[in-house]
Amino acid sequence: MDLDVSRVAGWMESLAKGAQDLAEVFVEQRRAVSLEWRDGEIVGSRAALEEGLSARCRSHDTEHLVFVSDASEAGARETIRSLQMTLGRPPLPRKPERHRPASEPSPSLDLDRWARKLTSILSRVAPQHRLRWTMSDVSRQVVPARGPASSSTRRLLSLEGTFTAASRRGDEVRAFSFHAPGSEATADELRAALARAAQPRETSAPLPEGETDVALAGGCAAVFFHEILSHPLEAGQESPLAGLEQARVAVPELEVRDDATRLDLFGGFEHDDEGVRPRSVKLLDAGHLAGRLTDRAHASPGTSNGHGRRAGPADLPLPRGSNVVVAPGHCNDDELARRLASGIWIEDLDGGSVELASGRFRLHFPRARRVRRGRLADECGAGWLAGEILPALKSIEGAVGHEVHPYRALGFCARGGQVVPVGGAAPAILVRGLAVRSPRKP
Repeated sequence: MDLDVSRVAGWMESLAKGAQDLAEVFVEQRRAVSLEWRDGEIVGSRAALEEGLSARCRSHDTEHLVFVSDASEAGARETIRSLQMTLGRPPLPRKPERHRPASEPSPSLDLDRWARKLTSILSRVAPQHRLRWTMSDVSRQVVPARGPASSSTRRLLSLEGTFTAASRRGDEVRAFSFHAPGSEATADELRAALARAAQPRETSAPLPEGETDVALAGGCAAVFFHEILSHPLEAGQESPLAGLEQARVAVPELEVRDDATRLDLFGGFEHDDEGVRPRSVKLLDAGHLAGRLTDRAHASPGTSNGHGRRAGPADLPLPRGSNVVVAPGHCNDDELARRLASGIWIEDLDGGSVELASGRFRLHFPRARRVRRGRLADECGAGWLAGEILPALKSIEGAVGHEVHPYRALGFCARGGQVVPVGGAAPAILVRGLAVRSPRKP
């Protein structure tokens, strides 16, 4: 990523002649190392280096993008020439190609240190496992025709797979997913998350199907709000929340933000993929719809709130969520269980989807607990939660947990084939009357 910023910006001036025109060069370099673990041994490893560059412009509300795998000044020149010719403008003169030595994948990314840490953690907590550990460094640079250039680097860690844990039913295989920034504190948090996931469990009771009151605890409410608030409020999306700006849709005790500035969560970033510094955006303020997530194409000039995101340099930016953060309330878990009275208590959600046209959503949970007379009771197996966006928002109780938990199982979100990192943190909440279904009836 050796671009002369002022030179590249000068080349792009012809692509952004009008006041509403946009033009930028976007460069990405992604270094990743992954290890395959099987019962305490490394059985496979992979190091990769991927890079690419694209030039993009928008003129008269039409978007154009040209991508090359050459993330150099020569690549920038070639993509800008292609856009100039597409728009019927005089192209930059060709220059003879210069030999550029191929980049080598990084062999390290602290590989040895993390391998020792992970060996110790797994041997103590989950000695029987099939897991994949991945550490990636993603460096991005945006050079706009107008305004300052930006650059940023994020280090992200993921551990996903299965392990064997004890229960009253005997040993059972459990899924595990953990996503966090690759900081020094991550190893301790990962150890604690594995220990919680490996705790012995009771024999499962039948799942109560039908309309059921639900507590979402342990931070997993972040997944719920990601589906029913973040996605519907991405600019350009038609959903049941469209046209309801400032409408009250939930209890006044509820405040939800999308906060890309939270770099301690998996979806955080210093600049979005259009070079804009993100702002924390209130989605719900005292129960009222308060904002939308925008990029430059879906905001008036200079007012993007920094949520233009790309899966990679070959993609156009889209308004996307980052980290869903729910403000705390004043209830502890015992009080929430008493208020729930009868229903199910869920601390893990491992997948979800929303159909924006209809407003219907589904969330999958790997396990739950029955709540009887305000106390946690039988263990239940996996199932689905289902509902519709507006009724679900209106069914949230004003009793909100006082402790906010990061939810590390939430790591990636796909929309239109584009996958971006996301995260979240939330207190426990109560939702009345969600549909609960067994795995056989999604």
